[in-house]
Amino acid sequence: MRLNDAWLASLSAGAVNLVLGANLPYLPVWMEKAGGMSGAEIAGAGTLAALIRIFAGPLAAGRAQSHGLRATLAGTMAVCLAGYALLFPDLPQAAAFLVCVAIYSATNVSGPLFEAVLIYGTRNARPDYGQGRAIASLAFVVANLAGGAVLSAFGPDGILVYLLSAALLATIAPLFTRQGARQVLPKRTVLSTFAEGFSLYRLPALFAFILAAALIQASHGVYYAFSSVIWVSQGISGSSIGALWAVGVVTEIGLLLLSGRLLRGFSAVNLLWLGGLGAMVRWTAAGFVLPVAFAAMFQTLHAASFALTHLATMRFLQQALPDERLPLAYAVNGALVFGPILALSTFLSGLAYDALAPGGAEAQTHIYWLMVIAAGAGLAVAAVTRPAPAIVASSIEDDA
Repeated sequence: MRLNDAWLASLSAGAVNLVLGANLPYLPVWMEKAGGMSGAEIAGAGTLAALIRIFAGPLAAGRAQSHGLRATLAGTMAVCLAGYALLFPDLPQAAAFLVCVAIYSATNVSGPLFEAVLIYGTRNARPDYGQGRAIASLAFVVANLAGGAVLSAFGPDGILVYLLSAALLATIAPLFTRQGARQVLPKRTVLSTFAEGFSLYRLPALFAFILAAALIQASHGVYYAFSSVIWVSQGISGSSIGALWAVGVVTEIGLLLLSGRLLRGFSAVNLLWLGGLGAMVRWTAAGFVLPVAFAAMFQTLHAASFALTHLATMRFLQQALPDERLPLAYAVNGALVFGPILALSTFLSGLAYDALAPGGAEAQTHIYWLMVIAAGAGLAVAAVTRPAPAIVASSIEDDA
């Protein structure tokens, strides 16, 4: 029986997440344990990739428009595939670092592309977008668990074998989806994308809210770069690390599935405050060496620190902007604001990780307290500026 377009799109997105769900937690482990890289180098790779995203995102969107969405996504995953293959030989450390930058850059770009594949592929059939996104998220959880099991059984080099296999599948899978970039992605040049994007963020209330949300999201910098490395140094097994990551993603999925019912009465600003406060509690606790069970309990706060902040941002944009400006607002949100702040957060976390290294794992966990400051700064911006969607909408009407 031939799979319909919606299933092909959902499975393709899932294949990409089989890579992302293992790359994010476990490539840093390989970089330190097998690649011999310092904390600054691990964080530096993520920092450079976040900065590259500012330009790579619009470039990828333009290529998808001219060459096709599925070919662009397949090509992006092929970069990951080549990168993992290159890491197998005994590369000089400088070369391995650059390869890791390329891998992180490709994974950053792949997220919006597979979202576009899902949006187009699930328009007229089931699974619908929500169900397809759930399938992709489930694949991310599977990758968390599978990567952790591989790490326990085979060590850091085993992770490369897993990532290479998953990247091969993720390179092939998009080629079986339908074309759709011309229907999904607005046709804009890179320069016009930046120009229109900056014009949105010249609206003070809109920029203030996005800045506050970006600071809270940037508080995940230590988590993305060093959580698995720190857990390994604490003696936690790879399987348990996979489970810890999975707990965070599963609670995020649960919240997103129930958000329409549970969060209907909350404003975007209220959701932002809940997300920021959840982040501060989470990173305060993470700064201590915790037993696995307690670490898992605080991992559930990923539903607050990440998911509530994300929902707050989407809700604010939807309430503040006319429908025709939303696609651009979504596209430039990460590239123009979230990317640079996360890059700075990741860079500083790398310096702090190395500075605390002589104290061992117990001292290194304290770098999470830097993230408490980042989340607190986001809430401070929101408290001082008091952004509201109505203010943005009024500014747009006045300019019209």
